[in-house]
Amino acid sequence: MVIVKNLFKWVAASLIAVVTLLSAVIIYVSLSVDINGFKADIESLARQQGLDVAIGGDVTSIFFPQPGISIGQVRFSDMHATSGTLDDLTLTVAWTDLLSVSGHPTRLKSGSVRVSGGQILYKAQNNLPVQLGNISLLSHNISLEGNAFPLRISGQAFAGQQFSLETDIAITANGPNVERLVLTDLQISIDQIEINGQVEASKNLTWIQGNIWTNIFDFKQQFQAIKTFIPALALPQTIQPSALTELSIKSRFNINLDANSEINNVLNLDGQPITIDMRVDQYNNKLTTAIAADLLKAADYMPSINTTTEADNSSLFAPLAIPFALWQGQSQVEVDIKTIQFDDFAVHNFYSNVFGNQRILSLTSLNADVFNGQINAIAKLDMRSSTPSFNMQPSLKGIDMALALPALAGYNAFKGTLSLDSNIQGAGDSMDSIFESITGAGQFDIKSPSYADINVEQTFCNAATLFGSRGQSNKNLPTGTDLDDLSGSFQVSQGKLSINEYSTGTGNLSIMGRGTVALLKGTYNIRANALLDGTTSSSNGCSVNKRLQNRQIPFICKGSFDGGSTECKPDERVLKELLKNTALEALGGQLLKSRNNGSTSEEDNTDPLKSLLNDYLKRKLEE
Repeated sequence: MVIVKNLFKWVAASLIAVVTLLSAVIIYVSLSVDINGFKADIESLARQQGLDVAIGGDVTSIFFPQPGISIGQVRFSDMHATSGTLDDLTLTVAWTDLLSVSGHPTRLKSGSVRVSGGQILYKAQNNLPVQLGNISLLSHNISLEGNAFPLRISGQAFAGQQFSLETDIAITANGPNVERLVLTDLQISIDQIEINGQVEASKNLTWIQGNIWTNIFDFKQQFQAIKTFIPALALPQTIQPSALTELSIKSRFNINLDANSEINNVLNLDGQPITIDMRVDQYNNKLTTAIAADLLKAADYMPSINTTTEADNSSLFAPLAIPFALWQGQSQVEVDIKTIQFDDFAVHNFYSNVFGNQRILSLTSLNADVFNGQINAIAKLDMRSSTPSFNMQPSLKGIDMALALPALAGYNAFKGTLSLDSNIQGAGDSMDSIFESITGAGQFDIKSPSYADINVEQTFCNAATLFGSRGQSNKNLPTGTDLDDLSGSFQVSQGKLSINEYSTGTGNLSIMGRGTVALLKGTYNIRANALLDGTTSSSNGCSVNKRLQNRQIPFICKGSFDGGSTECKPDERVLKELLKNTALEALGGQLLKSRNNGSTSEEDNTDPLKSLLNDYLKRKLEE
């Protein structure tokens, strides 16, 4: 609207020049006078209206069918945001106006403006340029008394795309100032995008209201033009090829440049209506945006696994930068979406509230229902550098891991209800770099955990046989393991999740230990110490040698979340020491028995060490 205001201020100034010059030419000056001598007068009149105009071409007179002037190679600027060049500008007025207005353009009843060639550049305070090239403009029956007249503009915009504007415009001017401007039957075309509506600006163009709407267009095809002005944006190939191919916009606005403004928008994205309501507090320089939707099919817009590149990942935080690119003051974004649908799960009742200032985002609230539990978080995102950094304090309550792990990691061997609190920090512009940079710590608690890949009790019983224990058949034990409630603490560093201390149990076994999860590789290495409280591993388990009772047996469990093999076995280094001690104890017992019996029979004189080894090998073969 500022462009329109400056344009018509300049046209008004030029019309003053037309009336003045032609009056002088017709009444006082002979036809032999060179009208180019009035260039300085035209430029001076423009400067009085706040426009810097320089005429590089010739100025020629036009007398028929209407009097006027043609000016070549005009360079202009409002010395703020608007500038450009016009190859040829033609201004005419009706003969009746020429004889009656006494040089005052607000009394004009008819006139015309024609522009052939040139460009206009508008650069806003946020440094985002809007440029029109190869301009063609035509308007006739111009009136500055509020009567509507046609305006036609065409050219190239947004990296060479064809642009056109057609409307009936009514202008009410008071001297060089435009007090009121009305655009009716507005039709704007930018490549495949068609915009229709009506706009009214009053109070010296400081109050603007109206509504506009677009056709349904393919956003993917139009995106490259947007990328020209915001290079940081990238559009990855989506899993769903039809995603982002149907977009339409409806907007109703009431803008007061001196007070508060409201802009209400409805985006219909691939059949999903999304409301975006914006409020602008001019006095406090604050923009508030509220985004709401009933359903967002997020799975359709995820990057394709086969086509995702580092360039695609680099745009991870780019959409968050858009409010800062368009608004230099304080901003607040409130998001309320009833359901966000992914492939294998859905997030319900998603709500977030974000405050931003100077490219720093503060997430004061994030709430959502997912996997039969809740997610809460507060966070801070700093985008002042090329590598965004963040600090996040997430909290999970009652997350059903039987639903979460298959959906997020493709892993279904572990079940339980997870609660977690943590504080983590990181930086990066891609998922890989973010995972590698994350540091932090937290606590977790899992109610009724269950591990399907391995039966921990059976593994313990197998290990116990190495020490002389005898147990029931393995077929009496279930395939997996139901554990007692599991709790512990963890740290995150260099792409690894380190579980510092955890404790759980199964049957008569108490289990404690620590472990490591490689976040990028999706592998884990868990160390566990099993401590038996009783003579059997459980009511249906194995009997255990008293040497192993109330004694920690160390285990190492390794595996991956991608469905790979999982193994869990005693720690070989510690096991050798236990076997050594057990062998010595058994050997000593055999020697003592032999010595006490004093027997000389062949059976009693059997080498006790050989007997021990034979017994051990026999048990191993029976397994």
